[in-house]
Amino acid sequence: MFSHEEADRALQRLSSESDRMADALVAMDTHAGHQLLRNATLTGLTKQRWAEASSAMTVLWEQFNVHRRMVELAKDMLDRRDLGSLTTLLTDPVVELNAQQLPIDQRSLTGPAMVVDSVTLTELVERMKAAYKAITEVLAAADAAWTTTIQQIDPLEMELRSVSALAASLGVDDPALAKIDAELAQIRELALADPMAIDTARPPQRVASELADVRARLSRLSSAKDTFDDRMARIEALLGEVSAAYEEAQVAYAIVMQKIASPGLPRLTEAVAPLRARLAELPELWRAGQWRELATGLEELERDATSALAEARTQLRLGTGLLDRRLELRGRLEAYRAKANRLGHAEDLELAELHRIAHGVLYTSPCDLPAATRAVNRYQQALQDKRSAS
Repeated sequence: MFSHEEADRALQRLSSESDRMADALVAMDTHAGHQLLRNATLTGLTKQRWAEASSAMTVLWEQFNVHRRMVELAKDMLDRRDLGSLTTLLTDPVVELNAQQLPIDQRSLTGPAMVVDSVTLTELVERMKAAYKAITEVLAAADAAWTTTIQQIDPLEMELRSVSALAASLGVDDPALAKIDAELAQIRELALADPMAIDTARPPQRVASELADVRARLSRLSSAKDTFDDRMARIEALLGEVSAAYEEAQVAYAIVMQKIASPGLPRLTEAVAPLRARLAELPELWRAGQWRELATGLEELERDATSALAEARTQLRLGTGLLDRRLELRGRLEAYRAKANRLGHAEDLELAELHRIAHGVLYTSPCDLPAATRAVNRYQQALQDKRSAS
């Protein structure tokens, strides 16, 4: 049996424990997860887990009330100095839990009609701790799943509103927006009804990707609308470059055809007029608000004009390259002749004849460049041979 001092200390511990329980249970009752689960129409896994937790919560409150009554009873016993009864209350299995009516087929004629689970106060507290842990895990899991999902879809819904406003400003109806709106509404509904079934580790990336695609499409149209004048001016300037490059290429082509034999250059097709005709059609698309057609027209015209400019410049480069090659061969021939003179071969008949042949090919119009290259190489090789022999 406890002494008065031992009983007093035990009762103080019991009373403090009861107060801590009260604080914890109030925190459980006001937990955001509890508010969510209690007020929502649940389905699936969350409904199942909440049913178990809710039932356990009811039992936990009942057990707390039992514990509280036991504390008050113990205080009364201590005041009356009934240390024997107090010792029994604090140490023996005096708490009756889970009283159940026995089915008639399990009862004997003289046996009890009820089955009662009797535990000590310490065992009661341990059971309450286990139940509290299980309940709060469910509350925390529901709250975390809901919070994570909402944090993921809130920015997407804001972006959806922004993209929808952009579509409205363009007068464009993009079916993907309605689909995305329905998907986000479905995710939000599931987050409310069955948050624990959502895989919060994987955000709705597909929805985000689809939304980004829609914005990119609409931004393309918006750019065509808002920067139309600037892009028209850039294309006009680009066509000016195409025209100038085309004219230079045509001049170079004419010279090459006169100066170079069999140059193998295709005649450059005039591209500026068709491109300008397409450019003239674009303002009507802008005035009619046909943004998709306008964006496509601008992009294709920019691409084709750039390609035409590159083609004209390539043709010019090829033409001038052939002329430059002829000049290079002429320079090389004269340089080797000067070298031959310095080496004392100015009167060499063989070299003089090879020089005459190469010079004749290089200064004949049109010039056979392959033949001229071979002739210059023969003169160079002959000079090298004579230098080695001397």
